[in-house]
Amino acid sequence: MKIRQDFVTNSSSTSFIISMKQKWSEKSFLKAIGVDGESPMNMIFEDLFEAINKNKQDLFSYMKECNKEPKEIGTFLSENGYSDEVVQKVNQLLQEGRKVYFGKLSSDGYSSAEVYFCMESFVLCEEDIYFNGQIGGW
Repeated sequence: MKIRQDFVTNSSSTSFIISMKQKWSEKSFLKAIGVDGESPMNMIFEDLFEAINKNKQDLFSYMKECNKEPKEIGTFLSENGYSDEVVQKVNQLLQEGRKVYFGKLSSDGYSSAEVYFCMESFVLCEEDIYFNGQIGGW
């Protein structure tokens, strides 16, 4: 029998969906979530942007990579724990011609912002941004 004697981690992840009315950029992301002007807190949201940017993928590309057989958006999102309301919102965003991204934040992430937002459940549903991080693995 083997006994592990070193440090053991229990990592987790939070799936997210994000869509912005403006073209994807750090500036438009920060503006959409209400970060403007200079503040010591800006770094948290700049780090969050970097984590999202690193981990996001176009929803259709993500679905194609994850599934051997093509699936409807609603089926894919439902299988990943999202409600019918979220499926309707994503379909609405796509009908409006907006780009929708899907990704995961990890508790093993490279920044404290990624780790923090991985542990939280949140939805930001505004005209300029839809950011849903309700599905977590904690």
